[in-house]
Amino acid sequence: MLRLIILSSFATLAIADGIIVQSVKLEQKDATFSLDATFNIDLSPIIQEALHKGVTLPFVLDFNVIQQRWNIWDQTVVETSLPYRLAFSALTRQYHIKDKLRGRDASFDTLEQALTAAGVVSDLAVFNAEQLQPEVEYEAQVRLRLEAGGLPSALQLEALESDKWEVSSPWYRWVME
Repeated sequence: MLRLIILSSFATLAIADGIIVQSVKLEQKDATFSLDATFNIDLSPIIQEALHKGVTLPFVLDFNVIQQRWNIWDQTVVETSLPYRLAFSALTRQYHIKDKLRGRDASFDTLEQALTAAGVVSDLAVFNAEQLQPEVEYEAQVRLRLEAGGLPSALQLEALESDKWEVSSPWYRWVME
């Protein structure tokens, strides 16, 4: 039985606008692999302003498992995306995270609390163990990003032209053994 637990963390002294991977844990529980991850999200002032003016921010967590092959192109064995949204309600002065896939709907009093919660993924079933072959080397990858294509159409062009809207963690990769 393939069993895997990966834990890794990065110390961050000071971060610029963007998303940084703080920790990742992938664990096999019976026939399912579950992901726990923590990201530090820091939004630029222009994105914060848009949020406060009613723009809902679409985030996507991407997770992949790649089969490393030396003689031909690598093969993507698992490709999972988890979309969720961060919004601000001017009426209640609260921030809301809506995750329809997992039925998560939470409210927060401060942007800091909302960003902390948006950066935490816990016990997310990402794939079944039967999707992997024994004795084969795989690479797992995870990232969190703001999905510019999910912004209102009036902002999409600006988001594509300006790096101020480019909010994504780099891919965090590790070899599954």
